[in-house]
Amino acid sequence: MTPEAALHDTVSFTMSRFGLCVTEETYDPWVVTGGVLMAQQAAVLALRAAGDAIPAQAGGTELLLRAASKDRLPAPFTLPFGAAARQSFDRLVEARNAFMHPRGTLWHVSADTLSRGMPVAAGAVRHLILTQPVLDDLVPPSVQEDLRKSLQAIEAFAEFLENPH
Repeated sequence: MTPEAALHDTVSFTMSRFGLCVTEETYDPWVVTGGVLMAQQAAVLALRAAGDAIPAQAGGTELLLRAASKDRLPAPFTLPFGAAARQSFDRLVEARNAFMHPRGTLWHVSADTLSRGMPVAAGAVRHLILTQPVLDDLVPPSVQEDLRKSLQAIEAFAEFLENPH
């Protein structure tokens, strides 16, 4: 499977599980894991296309920070990743880490973590792959529309969690 196909699968899978987790918490781990992974996959695709070397073991947020560095990903391709976005994404990474590396306590992710972190993850994918891709054909055109729809759905689910009325 190509990295582009893997990103498409991750975004689609995450979107479908996010829709389910709105009413069923058992899908929450899949959503936080998928959200972090899809943002990281998009960062890797963009960084590689720009000729940046990807570290063998990168921390949860490190790949996004690399994509946000003008030294690694020049403007206009640089990922906008300010302090608020980083904090929201870090909370998503922490929730993923707590699930992936249990410490004997009950795992829980708050609606606030999902409603703030998932739009950051979706925004990273959108910017790096659809809005400002380093290469025009970074992802095949046949996949771009599916990605757009899935990212819009992720953001809609996040907004619903934030404002369920």
